[in-house]
Amino acid sequence: MAKKSQHSIFTTIAFMVNVFFAVCLLISYASPMVSPDQYWVIAFFGLAYPFLLIINFIFIVFWMIHVKKQILLSLIVILIGYNYLNQTFQFSAKHLTDSENSIKLLSYNVRLFNAYQYNRDDKHRYEDRDKIFDIIKEEAPDIMCFQEFYQDHGHFKTIDTIVKFQDAKYFHLNGASDKASPQYYGVATFSRYPIVNKGIVMFNEKSENFCIFSDIVKAKDTIRIYNVHLESIRLSKEDEVFYAEISNQKEQEKLKLGTRKIMSKLKYSFIKRASQARSLAEHISHSPYPVIVCGDFNDTPTSYAYHIVSENLKDAFIESGKGIGTTYNGKFPSFRIDYMLYSSEFTAYDFEVKKVKYSDHYPILAWIVRR
Repeated sequence: MAKKSQHSIFTTIAFMVNVFFAVCLLISYASPMVSPDQYWVIAFFGLAYPFLLIINFIFIVFWMIHVKKQILLSLIVILIGYNYLNQTFQFSAKHLTDSENSIKLLSYNVRLFNAYQYNRDDKHRYEDRDKIFDIIKEEAPDIMCFQEFYQDHGHFKTIDTIVKFQDAKYFHLNGASDKASPQYYGVATFSRYPIVNKGIVMFNEKSENFCIFSDIVKAKDTIRIYNVHLESIRLSKEDEVFYAEISNQKEQEKLKLGTRKIMSKLKYSFIKRASQARSLAEHISHSPYPVIVCGDFNDTPTSYAYHIVSENLKDAFIESGKGIGTTYNGKFPSFRIDYMLYSSEFTAYDFEVKKVKYSDHYPILAWIVRR
């Protein structure tokens, strides 16, 4: 009798914990609809979606093993958010059979080609840049969108090199430049096809992040390519070290301080991206041409920024990708934060995340075909 009672107590506690995480998962579904600059707490639930999903799957397995009807709780909650599951995981890819009318795209946050990880005279300073060049040569994309692009005309040349070996003589750059030395930081779009118009999407607030658009002509079609880098979390090396060693933090006060600091940076970036996403979505809605949006959103598919920008657009990963589609290669948990979105006039094939570790992001590639 005592054993039965203990088992009943354990089942009750397990179900209460299950209810908590099921409710948290339900709250995460609201994240794409609630602007962080109105109610930022919800954004943290959206960020936690992959972990909340896994925990609820674990509960399904747990109740299945114990043959309990409580299995329905997590099962129903997951089914309610099926669309978010679809944005996170894909079972089968769609392959291109005819490449005649297609465009091969690459989008890549190159983290300044890791140039600042070495001293200027260090021979290793150019290794990651050259490896990235090798990827470009191997993949031979027609259009390339780079975020955190870097060029030093005197010591660290990138623009001329890409133009030369990739036959991408048309390019569009925008960002910050250092007048004291011939350096450039920002976003850059390279194309084999003529760029007939260039512009900038102005964000409402002062920001070090950028978005450009380039009108590209292929055959008789004009396509507007957006290359965007939304607000970064701007975690310092100290933050990354803290996160990596968080399980070993013995001092309670230090743990609280470090956690509060990271949460504050996340909150700030959620709010900034909300405004930037609205500015970008507004600009896209007035485009006279079909659009393709490439870039680093610094946010997951269960985020307000992704929801706002992707409205009325299709996602290359959802349409032709496979697996989880993780694009972030940093110390923090892996997420899909880099995207290729496009108008309904197009369809995508062979979306791929190339798992090369030359940056804190992986490059993404896809073939885009006009319907």
